This record gives sequence, structure tokens and C-alpha cells, in this order.
Amino acid sequence: MNKNIYKYIWLMPLFVFIQIYILNQVLFNGYINPYFYIMLIICLPQITPKWFLIIFGFFLGLSIDLFSGSLGFHSTSCILISFLKPSIEKIIIPKNTISNEQDILMERLGFKMFSIYAFIMISIHHIILFFLAHFRISSLENMLGKIFLSSIITFIIIIISQFFFFKPERR
Repeated sequence: MNKNIYKYIWLMPLFVFIQIYILNQVLFNGYINPYFYIMLIICLPQITPKWFLIIFGFFLGLSIDLFSGSLGFHSTSCILISFLKPSIEKIIIPKNTISNEQDILMERLGFKMFSIYAFIMISIHHIILFFLAHFRISSLENMLGKIFLSSIITFIIIIISQFFFFKPERR
């Protein structure tokens, strides 16, 4: 397994802590909640084995579920984006843009390609999460607004964190 994968295992408790104790406590406009923790799945290298992606996504989502008292909503959403990640990468990221062993970071992909890739992943996660947690036909319009606004806020936080915290290692 790629040595970069171990970095993500060590980062998981930090991201869960940030999500549970900081971001879950701040609701923008009363109901918009950013889900920063999915950046761990988004940035995993392309060479990451599919079995690891799914298990990592499950435990990441389960950690959030356990601390936030939800009933598997986050783990289900994380498993789905972990499963779809390789296919989305093949569609969005052209071959030879980055090596398969490198983390998927904005500095390597460029702003436009990373933004498209990250926003698709974030949107899929949020659609599944909000449909599982809040689905009611009577409030479909309200739920779609939550999905869109939460996706935008999550996207902005991930982009900002890419500028400040995730600099690739020089080789």
C-alpha cells in the first residue's frame, strides 16, 4: 500500500474532531452545515485500492455517525462516494496529469480541474446524506436548498484549506 495512505489514517481523528466539535456546532443561516471531513476521501491518491477506499469511507462516516448520533447517514454517504471515486477520477482527471501515487490536491490538478472533481464528490455526498436524513416530499424545495448551500459552503472550506494546509511534498 502507498505510504500516503497511512497519513490519511492518522489524519482521520483530527478531521473527525474538527467536524464534530467545531463545524457541527456552527450552523450557517440556521441549517447549512459544512462537512469538511469528506476531504480525506476526495484527496486520497488514485492508486488507493478500492477495498481500502470503501473501508476507510465506512469508518470515517461511522466515526461521524457515532459522535453526532445519526443512524448511518454519514457512513452510507461516505461509502457511496468512496465507491464512485475511481470512476469520477477517470472521467474528470486526464491520464498523466498526476502520478497515481500522488495525493489529489488542487496544487497538482489546478484550480479548475480540482474544483470540478471536488464539487461533484461533495454534491454526491450531500445529496445522499440529506436525502437519507431529511427526506420529506412536503419539504423537497427546502431540502434541495440545504443540499446546494451546504455543498457550496463545504466546497469553499475545502478550497481554502487547500491553499493553506495541504501543500504537496516536493520530490
